[in-house]
Amino acid sequence: MGCEGRKIVRCAAKVNLCLEIVGKRPDGYHDLRSLMTAVSVWDELVVEHSTHFSLTDQSGTPLDERNTVFRAAILLAEMTGKPLEISVTLKKSIPAQAGLGGGSSDGAGMLLALRRIWRLQWSWRKLVPLAARIGADVPFFLVPTGAAIVEGIGDILTPVTLPTLWLVLAKPYADMPTKEAFDLWDAQPVHVDVDPSKLVTALWRRDEKTIQRLVTNAFEHLIAARIPDVAELKQRLMATGAVAAAMSGSGTTVFGIFFDRETAKQALETVKPVAAWCQLARTVRQSIVIRSGERK
Repeated sequence: MGCEGRKIVRCAAKVNLCLEIVGKRPDGYHDLRSLMTAVSVWDELVVEHSTHFSLTDQSGTPLDERNTVFRAAILLAEMTGKPLEISVTLKKSIPAQAGLGGGSSDGAGMLLALRRIWRLQWSWRKLVPLAARIGADVPFFLVPTGAAIVEGIGDILTPVTLPTLWLVLAKPYADMPTKEAFDLWDAQPVHVDVDPSKLVTALWRRDEKTIQRLVTNAFEHLIAARIPDVAELKQRLMATGAVAAAMSGSGTTVFGIFFDRETAKQALETVKPVAAWCQLARTVRQSIVIRSGERK
């Protein structure tokens, strides 16, 4: 990294504004259709020059190949033949098993940081096949607009631009591992009416009726049946003025969409008694933000 010193890589969370599971493929993966957006809840990677590769969490505990950042670094180094002479500290703020894609965002952040450090002349699309090997949501975070229509197993991406939306994110105390959520769907497939392109248009037009109809998640009914707080949080958000509310990804975080910050702030207060974690956020137009920082 030379005189540039360290890099601070901010990695946003994501929300699925709509999510349909098209079906299970012969290889065991599922084809999806979704409108995804980055939102202003951030993990952070601190990347510094080192004689060898290391990855630790904030407390200094080493992380291994089970972590997406580790896998991203190793895979890109193998593909390019570049020396992996960095130490990385991962600072987590995005809750795990929440449907917010924190681990996937961290992996994408590592890929884009190394692209810059190694001065690779690669487009984001060239990184997509590698990103898909790390995790299904990793390719989304490479999209330069912060939002995309996502299809296939997460590897077919159509970048879109969304207006600024305020969101209240609220996670119940119960978790739902992704594999378990898909197992539930396989046992009882639920299909929902999604039209990501139409939802983009409706959000720009503030067409509340269409937004409410199209903001939906194929997992939600199945998971709410087992975790009643999912339905409770959604009901509280709608009662306090959300344009629409749904669960994100495979859960268990519920989000409410608001056009103004003040209404969203009031709604945040109503979910606090039920939520294990909640936050006010807004849509952002860049999932990964990299800046050079001096050594502290």
